Amino acid sequence: MFSWLRRVPGFRSGKWWKSIIASGFYLLVFVILMVIIFPSAPSLTLEKNDPINKGSVSIAGKTYSGKPVYLIKDNEVIQSVKSDSSGKFFFVLNDLTDGSYNYMVEVCSSEEKGKCRNENIVITIDQTSPPKPEIFLPDNLPDDSEEEIVIKGVSEPNVKIVASIQDNELSATTTNDKGEFEIKTGLVLGANTISVKAIDAVGNESAVGGTFVNFNPSRYKAKVINVVDGDTIKIEGGQVVRYIGIDTPETVHPSKPVQCFGKEASDKNRELVEGKEVRLEKDVSETDRYGRLLRYVWLGDILVNEYLVREGYAQSSSYPPDLKYQNKFVEAQRQAREEKKGLWGDVCNVQPTQVQQKTITPTQIIQQTTTPTQPRPSNQTSGSYACDCSKTCSQMSSCAEAQYQLNACGCGARDADKDGIACDSDCQ
Repeated sequence: MFSWLRRVPGFRSGKWWKSIIASGFYLLVFVILMVIIFPSAPSLTLEKNDPINKGSVSIAGKTYSGKPVYLIKDNEVIQSVKSDSSGKFFFVLNDLTDGSYNYMVEVCSSEEKGKCRNENIVITIDQTSPPKPEIFLPDNLPDDSEEEIVIKGVSEPNVKIVASIQDNELSATTTNDKGEFEIKTGLVLGANTISVKAIDAVGNESAVGGTFVNFNPSRYKAKVINVVDGDTIKIEGGQVVRYIGIDTPETVHPSKPVQCFGKEASDKNRELVEGKEVRLEKDVSETDRYGRLLRYVWLGDILVNEYLVREGYAQSSSYPPDLKYQNKFVEAQRQAREEKKGLWGDVCNVQPTQVQQKTITPTQIIQQTTTPTQPRPSNQTSGSYACDCSKTCSQMSSCAEAQYQLNACGCGARDADKDGIACDSDCQ
């Protein structure tokens, strides 16, 4: 294969190439001896040390195995170790206070420090907590529980802000170069305790700041746990809600029999909302005289109050000052009457003007007066009525007639306390 080498002059004698091999061997021995006699400085690599918030810190690195390593401060050796079999080493510093510390790490080929290499390192200790954040709520809270608010605040620049509402932690944010931050969040119904703290880059935490706010929006979600009757429900938390602007036939009144179409109204209301999440909307008043919440009830896009009136399960009733959707209810009742739906049909055999118009007055406008006790008129609703303002409550054939004299005929004497209920000592 290498027959051509044989044609090289002097190859067969072997003198020149054997001389080259011998020279190379002697050179290698010489280099090894020089390394042993005059060793070079060992390599040195230090691990990075970021600022920390503890008084104890380690300085670690790597070099050749078994080499002496020195930690030097202000030109004095303060610690020394030997690297292990893998070349690793470390120093431990304790009881450091806030500030920056300059050290030099030096590794040598031997303890006589013949050949050495060194690197500088800075240790920073920061145990100072950032200032307690200040937060500012918007001037106006939203009317809808689904809307979020923006909480503004200020603390130290470039720190992490961790906030929570009712112990539920929100997504963290970071202050800008001016120390400003914003938190976008929703609120829970009722009392809200908002807590906030700042955490700097090394983990120092500020004192907890915060504030308290009561959130009572006009519109919010609630789960219906029970249907009481056609116009009354109970929601989670045990609160009872009375539908605004409508009235359904009685089924659970303590002193009245079950009225015509009352069971159907209760069943329809149960079918619509029981066990479901609805949206409640407040008008002006918070509660009625019985402590029940006065609310419009929404199921998706359906206003349940209006639906019950439109389908003939309820009639429109005025609830001053809560009149936001009253025109809708009046129109819905007109349609139901024209189409003879539900209680406006033949099933109850009742003329529209004979249906009792009971008004529930909110607690905000109650004016308590004492009315002389009168014989209680019967609750029949048959027959037709004629205007006669000279009639007293005891002369009325029914509560429906008393309400007719008040509403249709303008006989204000039948409502001495101006609460919208005629002969209310007998008809409430």
